[in-house]
Amino acid sequence: MISNQLYHPLVKDLAWLVEGHYIERDFDLQPYWVTDVKERLLRLDQAPEPLMTAMAACKSHFLGSYFETLFSFAIEYLSQLTIRLEHFQIESEGKTLGEVDMLVETPDGELHQFEIAIKFYLERPDLFPHDWIGPNKNDSLLKKVTRAREHQLHILQTEAGLSAIEPFAKGRQPISNLLVFGRLYSALNSQEEVSVWLAQTHRGGWIRVSNIDLLMPFFSGFLILQKPHWLSAPNINDNFPFNSLQSAYNLVGDFLLDDRPRHVFLRSALYKTDQMHRNVFIVPDSW
Repeated sequence: MISNQLYHPLVKDLAWLVEGHYIERDFDLQPYWVTDVKERLLRLDQAPEPLMTAMAACKSHFLGSYFETLFSFAIEYLSQLTIRLEHFQIESEGKTLGEVDMLVETPDGELHQFEIAIKFYLERPDLFPHDWIGPNKNDSLLKKVTRAREHQLHILQTEAGLSAIEPFAKGRQPISNLLVFGRLYSALNSQEEVSVWLAQTHRGGWIRVSNIDLLMPFFSGFLILQKPHWLSAPNINDNFPFNSLQSAYNLVGDFLLDDRPRHVFLRSALYKTDQMHRNVFIVPDSW
């Protein structure tokens, strides 16, 4: 993956987006990236000032706002799509019907509405149908997709929505698309589940803090990831400051003060010969 060849954290996250780590996808961006997208990312890694300037304009500290700014930069500078409108509200009779994330035009003249999100969902089969939930448990994949498909993706089909985009649409009907980027995290409650998970290279995992010993045969160290850099893997070298996985038990005390799950990056126990790294949420036993 190109993101593993880069060093600047913003450029690595941009490359992670271009690679296409989707949870839900209605539109395939891959054919629309410029043909030299990898070369542009490598150059940007050496001179990241344009991306840094764009990201500095995002004043919000929320992960969603960070990703939206990153997505906007990717579409504008690395794709063949043309942004016609961004983050515009649709109003009718003094009431706001909703906000549209982005309206783009393809090279052949099609209009597409993009509703985008960055999400990290943990597996909880016992909560079916909300069996994929956010770390704070207030969000679920089902809630997100249902809300988008029943409301947000219909806004531009209304009379008010079509009127708002008419200067760009000129009679064309936009196609609505949901793009949810992110990662799913499998439940790791037993050695068998850990073994199955290790065979799934595309997924993260989540584990209760008292079960950390299940990971010790495979991983030796961890790094707590800080928002907004939950997307791409951090740069790894021999001097990288990993904590011993054994010390993860110390999080038990931390959870008494702040019970939010910790998003961590694990280093393989065979680091010198095996470059296996994984994203895991360590959660309190009561989660």
